[in-house]
Amino acid sequence: MLEVKDATIAVGGQILATGLSFMARDGQLTCITGPEGSGKTSLLRTLMGFLPVSSGYVSVDGELLTVKSSQAFRRMMAYLPQQIQQLRHQLVPVEAPVFEVDDFGVWNPLPPKAVEARKPAPLSPEEIMQLAEQTLQAATNKQIIIADEPAAQLTPELALRMLQLLRSQADAGKTVLIASRRPLLVDYADFVIEMNQNTY
Repeated sequence: MLEVKDATIAVGGQILATGLSFMARDGQLTCITGPEGSGKTSLLRTLMGFLPVSSGYVSVDGELLTVKSSQAFRRMMAYLPQQIQQLRHQLVPVEAPVFEVDDFGVWNPLPPKAVEARKPAPLSPEEIMQLAEQTLQAATNKQIIIADEPAAQLTPELALRMLQLLRSQADAGKTVLIASRRPLLVDYADFVIEMNQNTY
């Protein structure tokens, strides 16, 4: 379970949310939604400990999550990034990969440092779905699933399949938290957090 209490989230001096409080519970699908630029991804970064809260706190199962303690908590999490091709090495083996340091990059299931420097061909919607399924199949020991716009590049049929995949994770008792503007995912969530205003 993830809890956010009276949190202020700011990036580069811009306040994205103040007084933000909610609980993402085990066995539920929680959706963060709002217009582009409203802070959805920044909130996910905060929940994974890459960004600190300016005030308030974030906790995991009652334990305080901070930037310093976050590495231990991320071992409990599986992450599907918006740019899921960052995980393509799990799907397509590459020879002699070149890496750049990226604090938010590919840390699941590998350590948080890998983003390929060269640009490979984009993944097809079917490959994106396959990669998401493969990532979550390998995350049986992860209690928290976080996905950033998981259906953004999918066809309607595959978006429904993605929703079913995420729902199956919640049905297994996991905490599932997604950021999405796609109505299919927003409407099907158990709990919705609107990131369209600064005060909650």
